[in-house]
Amino acid sequence: MTALGVYKSLTSRGPMPALTLYGSPAGAPRLELSGKVVANHAAKAANYLADDLMIDQGSLLRLDLPVHWRLLTWGLGGFLAGAHVSFEEGDTTITATPEEATGDEIIAVSLGALDLSWRGELPARVTDGNAEVLSQADILLDEYNHAESNADAFTTSIDVQDPRILLVNPDPDTLLRTFMSAMQSGQTLVVADNSTEAQAAATEGSTRIN
Repeated sequence: MTALGVYKSLTSRGPMPALTLYGSPAGAPRLELSGKVVANHAAKAANYLADDLMIDQGSLLRLDLPVHWRLLTWGLGGFLAGAHVSFEEGDTTITATPEEATGDEIIAVSLGALDLSWRGELPARVTDGNAEVLSQADILLDEYNHAESNADAFTTSIDVQDPRILLVNPDPDTLLRTFMSAMQSGQTLVVADNSTEAQAAATEGSTRIN
């Protein structure tokens, strides 16, 4: 599996759903994102990291984000930019709690479903990730950076062959691994927390895998 393979799998879906999220993972009661939309957000993140921030390929990128759709687009974007994604350490940190973050570069991400910028003031030297990606191209500008990433370490076995699979209350690492694998195989990933599991299962007709 490669990050570029996942990205191309998403773009090939076009308007067909790739992610459906409920509750806290959505930042809204329910949010459905098409393959094209997920790919666009990941490409914007990758273009920003590689071209504007100019991170070194193979450098550590820390994802300090909770279970949320933006974790997935920034994670895939990091892979596409050639970063080694980590949940524990990094030269660059992407975070929803910038006042607590450490790193040479700190990128703040607001978790409202459609937030276009950070709400409120940011600490000095912290970049507004939501705002910065808005001006980036919707398509991936460099298809070669991904080769230096550690995307191949973020995979998992999905035994269920159903087209829609349900992941309930995962940790961030499990979410990213399942997302990468499900997108590669062309499945739609439904994500819910404990309070929205029943609604997600009934509405989406999805099969729980955890």
